[in-house]
Order: sequence, then C-alpha cells, then structure tokens
Amino acid sequence: MAQSWDDYLAYQEKVDGIQFTWNILPHSRDDAIKIPVPIGVFYQPLKERPLDQPQQPVLNYEPVLCQKKTCKAVLNPLCFVDYQGKSWKCNICQQRNMFPPHYAVIAEDRRPPELYPQFATIEYTLRNPKADILAPIFVFVLDTCVPEDELKALKESIQTAVSLLPADSLVSLVTYGKMVELHELTARDMPISHVFNGAKEVRREQMENKLRESIGKPAGIGPQGPIAMLRASTMINRRLVRWQLRHVNTEFRSSSWISPVFC
Repeated sequence: MAQSWDDYLAYQEKVDGIQFTWNILPHSRDDAIKIPVPIGVFYQPLKERPLDQPQQPVLNYEPVLCQKKTCKAVLNPLCFVDYQGKSWKCNICQQRNMFPPHYAVIAEDRRPPELYPQFATIEYTLRNPKADILAPIFVFVLDTCVPEDELKALKESIQTAVSLLPADSLVSLVTYGKMVELHELTARDMPISHVFNGAKEVRREQMENKLRESIGKPAGIGPQGPIAMLRASTMINRRLVRWQLRHVNTEFRSSSWISPVFC
C-alpha cells in the first residue's frame, strides 16, 4: 500500500525527530514574504532511533561538506549524485562539488551510509584535532502565555532537562509573551535580560547593535559577531547554569498576551 504524505511526515518525526513549520517551501521571494509563520524546523539532536528501525553506527570519518563558503551543507540522501563524474550537487544551494579522493570507488551499488534514505540523520566522529569544534548549544525558548500552574511545571521540567545535557554544553534562555526577553545567565547580583517588543519586527542588525551596546566586545574572542556576543553573557556552561536558572525562573510570570488568529 502506498504511503500517504501525512504518514511520511509522521514517520520522519518518529525516526529522526524532525518537524518543519511548513511542509512545502515557498517558490519565490514574494511567497516567502507573505507567509505569516517563518520557515523553521524543530529538531531533537539527542533523539534515539526507535528499536524497530535500522541502527547505524557512528561513522569514523569526516563528513563531506559543500564547498560553497556561505553554505557548508553536509552530503545527504537528498543530494543529486553523479556516480560516473564523482560529483554531487548540494540540495541547499545547488553548488556542484567533487567527491574527495577517498570516495573514488563510490558507485550506485557502493554508496556510503550517508547516502541511504533510511539514514537521513547520522553521526560522525571528527578525528581532526585541529578542528574548531564548538560545544553543543541548547537554547530554551519558553512561551509564557500559559496559566501559572503550567508555567510552574514548565520551569521544573527545564531544571530536569538541563541536568540531562552533556557536561560541556552551553545553555541559553529566551522567554516570549507580550515581550521577548533574552536572559543574561551570567549575571550574578540580579536578573538581567534584553527586552524586545513582541508586536514589532526586530531586524538582525538591530539585535546585534543592542547586544553590542549592552555587552561590548567579549574578551578573548575574535570577530564581534552575534554568536560571539551571545556567548559572552547569555550562554553559560551546563554545570553552572542550574542555580542561575532557578534564580531567573522566580522572576518571570505568566503573560496575558492574546495571539492573533491566522486563517
């Protein structure tokens, strides 16, 4: 029996822990501007595959990346592969890339695991000691437009979730209701947050300027980009964050914001 579109989406969410805000991408810039909800994806990075699904071991080699400097997407089953020409086309930016030398024997009947559809999500072990590997970052984004009892339960679940994260991970907190608040988890004496009006659109440049004015250039960090500025004050190591979160959680309350209904 043929699989329906809804069944396919449910299967992807079950196996890979992926859910998009839209299941079809806009075909033009005009269509992208008109959509009321931005394109985004919910992804569970630590999700374990169901036991009834094929179990793929961690790959002990580096992933093949798109060579376009502004892309760097990873080779995956959705890419078009020219087995005779030993090249592949990135499904994100359409850049044509040549396979590295150690993929010389690749063929349609000798594909690497990352090209099999059942392994759309796969893990690699990075062996390059010089690789600039960032610690995993977990941003908790909380909707405060809920009753007080639900918000209390949510705060408690965050404490539990943080305790289960990898020891070297970084944690950040964003709450939104009438206002969007980016919390400074490194603040010791009193809770500090950067507040943005939830009814107004905030451009990336505006946010960067606000963070730059409030935080300044982080010491010991290179270019002053948004990630560097965020890491300076709004992200904190998991081992240090539990007390800070407990302190911040006592400050924010349920919001009475009424969201508009889109038909």
